[in-house]
Amino acid sequence: MAIADGFRVAKVLAVALDFDLFTKLSGGEGTTPEEFGSAEGLAPRPATLLLTACASLGLLDKRDGRYVNSELSEEFLVRGKRYFFGDLVTFTDRREYDAWGKLDVALRTDRPNTWDPDTEQTLFDPQDEHMAELFPKAAHSGAVFTARAMALSHDFGAYRRLLDVGGGLGSFCGELCAHHPNLRATVYDLPFVSGMAEKRLAETEVGDRVDALGGDFFADGLPTGYDAILLTNILHDWSDEESARILAKCHDALGSGGEVIIGEAFLDDDGTGPVAGAVAGLNMLVETAAGTNRSRAAYTEMLNRAGFTDVRRLGLVVDAPLINGALVARKA
Repeated sequence: MAIADGFRVAKVLAVALDFDLFTKLSGGEGTTPEEFGSAEGLAPRPATLLLTACASLGLLDKRDGRYVNSELSEEFLVRGKRYFFGDLVTFTDRREYDAWGKLDVALRTDRPNTWDPDTEQTLFDPQDEHMAELFPKAAHSGAVFTARAMALSHDFGAYRRLLDVGGGLGSFCGELCAHHPNLRATVYDLPFVSGMAEKRLAETEVGDRVDALGGDFFADGLPTGYDAILLTNILHDWSDEESARILAKCHDALGSGGEVIIGEAFLDDDGTGPVAGAVAGLNMLVETAAGTNRSRAAYTEMLNRAGFTDVRRLGLVVDAPLINGALVARKA
């Protein structure tokens, strides 16, 4: 039943964020259904039902008859907090919720249903308001805590300069540099994204060690002069052939001894899970023309074909959204 109810649970969280409920409750004395309903223009019945649902999911606590944020919500669902996760939830709800209602169509046609490959060249179209405005924020929202997990799980301090390919707003670069004071990093993404990244990073405590470059990793060669290249949730967007091209460009850009780090929601090698990777793989059907989640074994073969050696499997020391581990490989 929990599986069948999943779509309802997701909508409760998304709607609560639309009301900005957790941000409004942060640091205050909480609310009652009557107060919440009056503030939001809701009748008592729906106000009570939403607050009760949020409490049942562990998003709110109830103390002395008043609803307050749980510790979970206070850390991850309050706008402005370092690990605010709400932008990813909002993006998923507004762009993908209805599309997943037509999953059967995507399965039968083998085509995405969030955009039209016949009229658009790429999923990442800056003219698409969801992609241009919501996606970079959503990617940052999901990546910043994941970046912390990665920083704690691998010695990025062993590198001098890191290139984050498809690095979005610089979530990983910022977090990794914060944990490793000798590291310098560059965000490499499409120009409309890198411009936003440059502005955001300039306002952070590591702004003097992180910069941003605009480019297209299919049309252009990757920048050189880096001893590590990071690919987090990038290769799953593309076909095997396209992913091979990206890895070949990484190999060309690195010097001898340079390393590439791939972070993904990997599938198990036997193809039986885990749930997060398998469902994310179906999301690639809904969202991309040829993308798919892959196993570590599949990526190891791709890395070897691209010329990389010494492929190591990296686990995360803490659970994180979006990825469940990484692969690290070296250029001989």
